Amino acid sequence: MAKLKIDFDTIDETSRMKLVKGSIIPRPIAWITSLNENGSINLAPFSYFNVISPTLVIVSFQRNGEQQKDTFLNIFREKEAVIHVVDETLISAMDISSTPLERNKSELELTDLNLSPSMKVKTPGIKEALIRFEVVLEESLTLKDYDKNKEEADLVILRVIGSVVDETVYDSKNGYVLSEILRPVARLGGTDYAGIQDLPFKRKF
Repeated sequence: MAKLKIDFDTIDETSRMKLVKGSIIPRPIAWITSLNENGSINLAPFSYFNVISPTLVIVSFQRNGEQQKDTFLNIFREKEAVIHVVDETLISAMDISSTPLERNKSELELTDLNLSPSMKVKTPGIKEALIRFEVVLEESLTLKDYDKNKEEADLVILRVIGSVVDETVYDSKNGYVLSEILRPVARLGGTDYAGIQDLPFKRKF
């Protein structure tokens, strides 16, 4: 079978993005609430997201030209946020919350979701989410683009300091999240999402 050899110096930014994002799948989604400057709630999903240690997660916020994401600006200013796991029942609301709005406008107003107070941070969480993590800012970093001539993204490392978990998706005796009941949603390439359709494979070693 023939292999295509693709030198990233010979393709444009969009082609690079499509190839990488379409290959590194599925990607977990961080659905984040943060506090706007006026006290309203910003709600937005991000799929450049993962866990890097038992209590540290990482999120990268892509820039639109020189414009930084509201969520990043809020986290940088307030030093905190709440990250929600998106399950299949929340896909529609999550998708709606990605609608671009003016700064200090709340995406929450586009949905039927309800807020719930957090335990250890000022930022409230989404009541309907089955799992949410309260996080504080550990570090931030500005990332340059491929050609190093402009700032491409803002990366944050966040420490999890608390969690609110629905009892239906958590085996409290053994400390396991029941993924087959949680049914989390992940991002694929383009505009596609993926869920857990089958029982998870079991590790043999």
